[in-house]
Amino acid sequence: MTTQHQKEASGMRTPHRRDISARQDLLGRELRQLFDDYTQEDMPDDLQKLAEQLQAAFEGRGEDEPEPVQNGKDDAGAGEPGPDGAER
Repeated sequence: MTTQHQKEASGMRTPHRRDISARQDLLGRELRQLFDDYTQEDMPDDLQKLAEQLQAAFEGRGEDEPEPVQNGKDDAGAGEPGPDGAER
């Protein structure tokens, strides 16, 4: 008896490509739906506050400090030399 016949005789068979593809498609759809559902959930207030604190720390500013100016310059200390001696 050949190996293929042994597998069929024992009830196990090699899955066809179309079977594998159909399973992958189904799994992909289910995972996308799960992800979409998850991303639509509201973030708990405590987690939102923690995320904001982490972002502020990452940007190197305290919670009470103002947002940085977009153009990279602000009016505070204009014309005065900075720590490196260059004018601000």
